Amino acid sequence: MCSSDLEPHSICGVSHFLEHLLFKGTQRRSAKDIAMAVDRVGGDMNAFTSKEFTAYLCRLPAAHSVLALDLLGDVVSSPLLRTADIDSERQVILEELAMDEDTPDDTAYRLFAGALFPGHPLGRETAGEEVTVRVIGEPDVRRSEEHTSELQSLAYLVCRL
Repeated sequence: MCSSDLEPHSICGVSHFLEHLLFKGTQRRSAKDIAMAVDRVGGDMNAFTSKEFTAYLCRLPAAHSVLALDLLGDVVSSPLLRTADIDSERQVILEELAMDEDTPDDTAYRLFAGALFPGHPLGRETAGEEVTVRVIGEPDVRRSEEHTSELQSLAYLVCRL
């Protein structure tokens, strides 16, 4: 699963959960190593999950495009997905969900999508629901990561600005 429209309702939000975890370290790099590699060359690395895809971004000066591809490939193909990181990110995501409840435009959009697509994944919140985020476990995250890392579900885009 690499987008919220492919998730079963029981674990909705798992793609967003995985998005958070990929920057926590890989088999080759710690979270600090990843952040320092990007910062060292004046870059920025981020991600977002939508209803139809998850995007991982690494913006670096053009001279460092090989580093950008190496970093992206590393975080997408070999994340550590440690239990401690899953537990800490669960709290971060629950806080995000609570903040969305306090944002009128987010609430309006969520209600509109739910009314437009009742009972369909497109009507659900991309980040999941409090009840599903609380029960998503390491096996769910690992299954999502395995699906995401299949070559046919990945696309790399390199741009020079």
